[in-house]
Amino acid sequence: MTKRILLAGGYGVVGAQAARLLRKHHPDVEILIGGRRQAEAEKLAAEIGKARGVALDTTEADPLAAFAEIDAVGVFVHETDDLLLRAALRRGIAYMDMTRGWDAMTRGLATAALFEMRAPALFSSHWMAGGPAIVAHALAQGLDDVARIDISILYYTGDRMGPDSASAGTGMSQEFVARVGGDWRRVAPLSDEKRVRFPSGAVRTVYRMNMGDVVTPALASGAAEVGVRLGLDKGNALAAMRRLIRLGIWGVLMKIPGISAIAATKPGPGAAHEIVIEVEGATDGRRETRRATIVDPLGQSHLTAVGALYALERVAGLGQARLRPGAALPESDFTAAGFARLKTLYAAEGIALTL
Repeated sequence: MTKRILLAGGYGVVGAQAARLLRKHHPDVEILIGGRRQAEAEKLAAEIGKARGVALDTTEADPLAAFAEIDAVGVFVHETDDLLLRAALRRGIAYMDMTRGWDAMTRGLATAALFEMRAPALFSSHWMAGGPAIVAHALAQGLDDVARIDISILYYTGDRMGPDSASAGTGMSQEFVARVGGDWRRVAPLSDEKRVRFPSGAVRTVYRMNMGDVVTPALASGAAEVGVRLGLDKGNALAAMRRLIRLGIWGVLMKIPGISAIAATKPGPGAAHEIVIEVEGATDGRRETRRATIVDPLGQSHLTAVGALYALERVAGLGQARLRPGAALPESDFTAAGFARLKTLYAAEGIALTL
């Protein structure tokens, strides 16, 4: 039976790439591209074929009132009041969201807990839609205990970034909770710097940042320490940002119209994206460190779109087993077959995953 999938905000920087990938890898799926800019949705629908552009307003009381027989909803815009999530939960429609910050993701998980779940709701608002978190979880398999998980990211300042990502600048100045030394502790933003060598050979300083990846890998693996760190390909704007945060200036700057994290890094038309993942633990009393690298020559928005496609497959049961009904995270229902599917998608899209 043909599946029908609605992509909310499916014509944005990441959403449009995800729509094209969904059509490429699943030619029989019917795609609805929804948003308030219906003309843009219709233009993309005509390009990819077997798709329709539809009007969708996620701020309406029931955003799905005009839709019938939807198998899954993929969300590529910020849900401010969870109205689209609630509409999907009431109807038993599978749901995937990859745009939330940690606080909004926690709110979504709490909302899902209030419903009798008849379909999966996957909250995959991690770095690159949860792909690196799944790779980290795969590395931890078979270890008797996990001492440390580190995810280090090299962001190229010429890379593309959507407006939703650009709005993250304010949150970068705030303390957050991380797993440190076996305890949950509040840590300072852009703290605990490390020097990391990336696959390209570049050695850069990386700093702690707040993502869902800070919390869920620790919960899924029992790791005593988890860090997600970000570095830039040139200069050290993050060090300057850290000084502004300490002086109390960064939060003020983020309130000025036209000033944002995207403006600070002056992103361009696209660049490569590199990630290093390390998992340290013990097997049969012997300490060992496992390492993986991810390189996407097409950049972070493409890598995010591939991660979103993988997440959509999981909730809709496309090309792999469907997630069980209920709230889910990237590490939920981990299987070797599911991880093999992620590796297959990465390879098909020119993404180098080295374990």
